[in-house]
Amino acid sequence: MLFTSPIAPDHVSDTLTPPFYFFSDNHLSSQNGPEQRERLRDMLACLAAIRDSGGTLFILGDFFDFWFDHRDYVPPALEPAVAALRSLREHGVTVHYIGGNHDYWVEGYLTREAGIRFHPGPIEFDFGGTRFFCLHGDEVIYRHAVYPLIRRILRAPLAIALLKCLPPAAIYALGERISKYNQRVDQIPAAPEAMIAKLRAFLRDKLREGYGIAISGHVHKSDLIRWETGTTVILGDWIHGRRYGRWDEESGFRLIDLNATS
Repeated sequence: MLFTSPIAPDHVSDTLTPPFYFFSDNHLSSQNGPEQRERLRDMLACLAAIRDSGGTLFILGDFFDFWFDHRDYVPPALEPAVAALRSLREHGVTVHYIGGNHDYWVEGYLTREAGIRFHPGPIEFDFGGTRFFCLHGDEVIYRHAVYPLIRRILRAPLAIALLKCLPPAAIYALGERISKYNQRVDQIPAAPEAMIAKLRAFLRDKLREGYGIAISGHVHKSDLIRWETGTTVILGDWIHGRRYGRWDEESGFRLIDLNATS
Protein backbone atom coordinates (compact mmCIF):
# COMPACT_ATOMS: atom_id res chain seq x y z
CA MET A 1 0.00 0.00 0.00
CA LEU A 2 1.49 3.32 -1.03
CA PHE A 3 -0.20 5.55 1.51
CA THR A 4 0.17 5.59 5.28
CA SER A 5 -1.83 3.28 7.52
CA PRO A 6 -5.14 4.64 8.80
CA ILE A 7 -5.13 6.67 11.99
CA ALA A 8 -5.97 4.44 14.97
CA PRO A 9 -9.73 4.40 15.66
CA ASP A 10 -9.31 5.66 19.23
CA HIS A 11 -7.80 8.89 17.88
CA VAL A 12 -11.08 9.64 16.13
CA SER A 13 -13.76 7.81 18.09
CA ASP A 14 -13.56 9.99 21.19
CA THR A 15 -14.96 12.91 19.16
CA LEU A 16 -17.87 11.20 17.39
CA THR A 17 -21.33 12.70 17.62
CA PRO A 18 -23.85 11.90 14.88
CA PRO A 19 -24.97 12.92 12.38
CA PHE A 20 -21.71 12.68 10.42
CA TYR A 21 -21.13 15.05 7.50
CA PHE A 22 -18.57 14.38 4.76
CA PHE A 23 -17.09 16.98 2.38
CA SER A 24 -14.44 16.67 -0.29
CA ASP A 25 -13.01 18.83 -3.08
CA ASN A 26 -14.69 22.10 -2.19
CA HIS A 27 -11.66 24.01 -3.57
CA LEU A 28 -12.51 27.29 -1.88
CA SER A 29 -10.29 29.87 -3.48
CA SER A 30 -8.31 32.87 -2.29
CA GLN A 31 -9.36 34.50 -5.56
CA ASN A 32 -12.49 36.61 -5.35
CA GLY A 33 -14.32 36.05 -8.64
CA PRO A 34 -18.12 35.68 -8.97
CA GLU A 35 -18.11 31.86 -9.16
CA GLN A 36 -15.89 31.60 -6.10
CA ARG A 37 -18.16 33.98 -4.17
CA GLU A 38 -21.20 31.85 -5.02
CA ARG A 39 -19.41 28.68 -3.96
CA LEU A 40 -18.32 30.28 -0.70
CA ARG A 41 -21.85 31.58 -0.05
CA ASP A 42 -23.30 28.07 -0.44
CA MET A 43 -20.55 26.57 1.72
CA LEU A 44 -21.13 29.08 4.51
CA ALA A 45 -24.86 28.30 4.48
CA CYS A 46 -24.12 24.56 4.66
CA LEU A 47 -21.64 24.99 7.52
CA ALA A 48 -24.15 27.15 9.40
CA ALA A 49 -26.75 24.38 9.08
CA ILE A 50 -24.25 21.82 10.40
CA ARG A 51 -23.38 24.16 13.27
CA ASP A 52 -27.06 24.39 14.20
CA SER A 53 -27.76 20.67 13.84
CA GLY A 54 -24.65 19.49 15.68
CA GLY A 55 -22.70 16.40 14.75
CA THR A 56 -19.21 15.72 13.38
CA LEU A 57 -17.70 17.00 10.13
CA PHE A 58 -15.19 15.02 8.09
CA ILE A 59 -13.35 16.90 5.34
CA LEU A 60 -11.79 14.36 2.97
CA GLY A 61 -9.27 16.71 1.41
CA ASP A 62 -9.05 19.79 -0.80
CA PHE A 63 -11.44 21.96 1.19
CA PHE A 64 -9.28 24.87 0.07
CA ASP A 65 -7.87 25.08 -3.42
CA PHE A 66 -4.57 25.98 -1.77
CA TRP A 67 -3.62 26.49 1.86
CA PHE A 68 -0.18 27.35 3.22
CA ASP A 69 0.38 27.98 6.91
CA HIS A 70 2.63 31.03 7.20
CA ARG A 71 2.65 33.81 9.81
CA ASP A 72 -1.02 33.11 10.62
CA TYR A 73 -1.88 34.68 7.27
CA VAL A 74 -5.42 34.08 6.01
CA PRO A 75 -6.28 35.37 2.51
CA PRO A 76 -9.14 37.88 2.82
CA ALA A 77 -11.41 35.84 0.53
CA LEU A 78 -11.01 32.80 2.83
CA GLU A 79 -11.56 34.58 6.15
CA PRO A 80 -15.34 33.81 6.20
CA ALA A 81 -14.67 30.08 5.69
CA VAL A 82 -12.09 30.00 8.49
CA ALA A 83 -14.48 31.88 10.77
CA ALA A 84 -17.20 29.33 9.97
CA LEU A 85 -14.88 26.44 10.87
CA ARG A 86 -14.01 28.19 14.14
CA SER A 87 -17.71 28.62 14.85
CA LEU A 88 -18.25 24.89 14.42
CA ARG A 89 -15.71 24.21 17.16
CA GLU A 90 -17.32 26.82 19.43
CA HIS A 91 -20.67 25.03 19.01
CA GLY A 92 -19.22 21.60 19.78
CA VAL A 93 -18.89 20.25 16.21
CA THR A 94 -15.55 18.48 15.78
CA VAL A 95 -13.88 18.80 12.36
CA HIS A 96 -11.58 16.01 11.11
CA TYR A 97 -9.55 17.05 8.08
CA ILE A 98 -7.78 14.42 5.92
CA GLY A 99 -4.98 15.78 3.76
CA GLY A 100 -5.62 15.77 0.02
CA ASN A 101 -3.33 16.61 -2.87
CA HIS A 102 -3.98 20.33 -2.27
CA ASP A 103 -3.48 20.05 1.51
CA TYR A 104 0.23 19.80 2.17
CA TRP A 105 0.54 22.54 4.79
CA VAL A 106 -2.64 22.63 6.90
CA GLU A 107 -1.26 22.15 10.41
CA GLY A 108 -0.70 25.36 12.35
CA TYR A 109 -3.20 28.19 12.35
CA LEU A 110 -6.18 26.02 11.37
CA THR A 111 -5.45 23.32 13.91
CA ARG A 112 -4.67 25.85 16.65
CA GLU A 113 -7.22 28.61 16.06
CA ALA A 114 -10.04 26.75 14.32
CA GLY A 115 -9.60 23.50 16.29
CA ILE A 116 -9.37 21.27 13.21
CA ARG A 117 -8.03 17.77 13.80
CA PHE A 118 -5.71 17.21 10.86
CA HIS A 119 -4.83 13.72 9.57
CA PRO A 120 -2.15 13.44 6.86
CA GLY A 121 -3.55 10.14 5.60
CA PRO A 122 -6.62 7.86 5.80
CA ILE A 123 -8.64 7.43 8.99
CA GLU A 124 -10.85 4.66 10.27
CA PHE A 125 -13.34 4.54 13.11
CA ASP A 126 -16.21 2.50 14.51
CA PHE A 127 -19.57 3.84 15.55
CA GLY A 128 -22.45 1.67 16.73
CA GLY A 129 -20.94 -1.40 15.13
CA THR A 130 -20.36 0.24 11.72
CA ARG A 131 -16.73 0.54 10.64
CA PHE A 132 -15.85 3.56 8.50
CA PHE A 133 -12.81 3.98 6.25
CA CYS A 134 -12.13 7.48 4.88
CA LEU A 135 -9.43 8.82 2.57
CA HIS A 136 -8.96 11.50 -0.07
CA GLY A 137 -8.13 9.08 -2.91
CA ASP A 138 -5.24 10.60 -4.84
CA GLU A 139 -2.92 7.90 -3.47
CA VAL A 140 -5.13 5.27 -5.11
CA ILE A 141 -5.51 6.98 -8.48
CA TYR A 142 -1.83 7.87 -8.89
CA ARG A 143 -0.44 4.53 -7.84
CA HIS A 144 3.10 4.65 -9.20
CA ALA A 145 6.54 5.17 -7.73
CA VAL A 146 6.91 8.87 -8.53
CA TYR A 147 3.74 10.24 -6.93
CA PRO A 148 4.48 9.25 -3.30
CA LEU A 149 7.94 10.76 -3.72
CA ILE A 150 6.44 14.04 -4.91
CA ARG A 151 4.11 14.10 -1.89
CA ARG A 152 7.04 13.57 0.47
CA ILE A 153 9.12 16.28 -1.20
CA LEU A 154 6.32 18.86 -1.09
CA ARG A 155 5.68 18.14 2.59
CA ALA A 156 9.39 18.17 3.51
CA PRO A 157 10.65 20.89 5.88
CA LEU A 158 13.09 22.16 3.23
CA ALA A 159 10.32 22.75 0.67
CA ILE A 160 8.22 24.54 3.29
CA ALA A 161 11.17 26.67 4.39
CA LEU A 162 11.91 27.70 0.80
CA LEU A 163 8.32 28.74 0.19
CA LYS A 164 8.30 30.75 3.40
CA CYS A 165 10.96 33.01 1.89
CA LEU A 166 8.15 34.50 -0.22
CA PRO A 167 5.47 36.91 1.05
CA PRO A 168 2.27 35.01 1.96
CA ALA A 169 0.20 36.68 -0.78
CA ALA A 170 2.78 35.64 -3.37
CA ILE A 171 2.72 32.05 -2.09
CA TYR A 172 -1.05 31.88 -2.58
CA ALA A 173 -0.87 33.44 -6.03
CA LEU A 174 1.72 30.83 -7.05
CA GLY A 175 -0.17 27.92 -5.47
CA GLU A 176 -3.49 28.71 -7.12
CA ARG A 177 -1.85 29.40 -10.46
CA ILE A 178 -0.38 25.90 -10.38
CA SER A 179 -3.68 24.43 -9.22
CA LYS A 180 -5.76 25.95 -12.07
CA TYR A 181 -9.00 24.80 -10.43
CA ASN A 182 -10.30 28.33 -10.04
CA GLN A 183 -9.03 29.96 -13.23
CA ARG A 184 -11.48 28.50 -15.79
CA VAL A 185 -14.01 26.56 -13.73
CA ASP A 186 -16.32 25.99 -16.70
CA GLN A 187 -13.55 24.08 -18.50
CA ILE A 188 -12.66 21.65 -15.70
CA PRO A 189 -13.53 18.17 -17.03
CA ALA A 190 -15.19 15.43 -15.03
CA ALA A 191 -13.02 12.45 -14.17
CA PRO A 192 -12.96 9.64 -16.74
CA GLU A 193 -14.91 6.50 -15.88
CA ALA A 194 -11.71 4.42 -15.73
CA MET A 195 -10.43 6.60 -12.88
CA ILE A 196 -13.74 6.37 -11.02
CA ALA A 197 -13.84 2.58 -11.50
CA LYS A 198 -10.34 2.27 -10.06
CA LEU A 199 -11.31 4.17 -6.93
CA ARG A 200 -14.60 2.29 -6.64
CA ALA A 201 -12.75 -1.06 -6.78
CA PHE A 202 -10.37 0.08 -4.05
CA LEU A 203 -13.26 1.06 -1.81
CA ARG A 204 -15.01 -2.25 -2.41
CA ASP A 205 -11.84 -4.05 -1.35
CA LYS A 206 -12.14 -2.16 1.93
CA LEU A 207 -15.59 -3.68 2.42
CA ARG A 208 -13.99 -7.11 2.03
CA GLU A 209 -11.63 -6.16 4.85
CA GLY A 210 -14.60 -5.69 7.14
CA TYR A 211 -15.48 -2.01 6.80
CA GLY A 212 -19.17 -1.21 6.50
CA ILE A 213 -18.74 2.14 4.73
CA ALA A 214 -15.72 3.18 2.63
CA ILE A 215 -15.63 6.83 1.54
CA SER A 216 -13.38 8.83 -0.76
CA GLY A 217 -13.19 12.02 -2.79
CA HIS A 218 -10.66 13.38 -5.29
CA VAL A 219 -12.27 12.47 -8.65
CA HIS A 220 -14.89 15.25 -8.55
CA LYS A 221 -17.79 12.96 -9.40
CA SER A 222 -20.18 11.33 -6.96
CA ASP A 223 -20.80 7.60 -6.79
CA LEU A 224 -22.73 5.61 -4.15
CA ILE A 225 -23.26 1.85 -4.33
CA ARG A 226 -24.93 -0.28 -1.66
CA TRP A 227 -23.34 -3.72 -1.93
CA GLU A 228 -24.41 -6.76 0.05
CA THR A 229 -21.45 -6.27 2.39
CA GLY A 230 -21.60 -2.50 2.80
CA THR A 231 -21.56 0.86 1.06
CA THR A 232 -18.92 2.55 -1.11
CA VAL A 233 -19.08 6.31 -1.57
CA ILE A 234 -17.25 8.83 -3.75
CA LEU A 235 -18.42 12.21 -2.56
CA GLY A 236 -18.23 14.44 -5.61
CA ASP A 237 -17.25 18.10 -5.40
CA TRP A 238 -18.41 21.72 -5.14
CA ILE A 239 -17.33 22.65 -8.66
CA HIS A 240 -19.56 20.43 -10.80
CA GLY A 241 -22.23 20.47 -8.08
CA ARG A 242 -22.73 21.14 -4.37
CA ARG A 243 -22.41 17.59 -3.10
CA TYR A 244 -21.70 16.20 0.35
CA GLY A 245 -22.50 13.11 2.42
CA ARG A 246 -24.57 12.67 5.57
CA TRP A 247 -24.84 9.61 7.82
CA ASP A 248 -26.95 8.82 10.85
CA GLU A 249 -28.02 5.58 12.45
CA GLU A 250 -31.64 5.88 11.33
CA SER A 251 -31.21 6.86 7.66
CA GLY A 252 -27.76 5.43 6.90
CA PHE A 253 -25.59 7.17 4.30
CA ARG A 254 -27.03 9.69 1.85
CA LEU A 255 -25.44 11.82 -0.85
CA ILE A 256 -26.92 15.31 -0.92
CA ASP A 257 -26.65 17.82 -3.78
CA LEU A 258 -27.74 21.31 -2.77
CA ASN A 259 -28.31 22.18 -6.43
CA ALA A 260 -30.92 19.43 -6.64
CA THR A 261 -32.77 20.54 -3.50
CA SER A 262 -32.73 24.29 -4.03
